[in-house]
Amino acid sequence: MSRHANITRGPAGWTVRILREGQLHSKYFRFSNGGIRKSLAQAQRWRDKKLSELGDRQWHKGPRKKATNNTSGMTGISKNVYGRWVATWQEDGVQRFKTFKFKKDAIEHRKSMLGIE
Repeated sequence: MSRHANITRGPAGWTVRILREGQLHSKYFRFSNGGIRKSLAQAQRWRDKKLSELGDRQWHKGPRKKATNNTSGMTGISKNVYGRWVATWQEDGVQRFKTFKFKKDAIEHRKSMLGIE
């Protein structure tokens, strides 16, 4: 963890913010309580104590849900401003795309480029 992770400097003090399971844990440390360096040390101690209490961050496991703005029903297939369907995929670390008149053609092409049957 970097030295100031979860800590931001404001005009009159340091703010520590930690988000876990949708709940925000935060505390403010004023510069007037011992100066900039002492208040930063207090903020770092509080942050470290709070992180040990809360435990490691839990990452989402399993497949992602379909995005709410996904109108095609498949990831990597979208419609451009000209009304054509666009298939996108990664090839050797470079994003590639190809446009089609019909959605089923775009889906078939994307699947073939990804090696999905």
